[in-house]
Amino acid sequence: MSDGIRVDTDGLNKFSETVRDDTSRTLGPGYSDARVSLGTGVRFGVNNASGSVHAAKARYAASVEASTANVEEYMAAARVLADAAAKVAAALDASDSRSAERTDWVTGALAAAAREAQERRLAAERRIAPGTARAI
Repeated sequence: MSDGIRVDTDGLNKFSETVRDDTSRTLGPGYSDARVSLGTGVRFGVNNASGSVHAAKARYAASVEASTANVEEYMAAARVLADAAAKVAAALDASDSRSAERTDWVTGALAAAAREAQERRLAAERRIAPGTARAI
């Protein structure tokens, strides 16, 4: 088979694996731990009737909620990006294979055409009476 066009997809595959690994082994567990710790809600100021403490508690709760949503979206986006990189690498690898197969087909077709042309020329030369052949 011909070499075809070879695209090095190792970098894409490594990127995909690294992002998946980082998401599942680092971000995911850290997020899970934080979610457990913060899942009971904001605990400070429970027995404090101060309006300022209550306002700070509400802002903190809103901040935790926004941060939680950001981390969840980040991890989802990282998974999508890792999957996309793996799909692109696979598509490029498949395209390399198809390209090589197509190159082989074209090479074979050209070789067959050259053989046929040579056979026709030899057959034509055989039909010409000896000593009467002329250069073309």
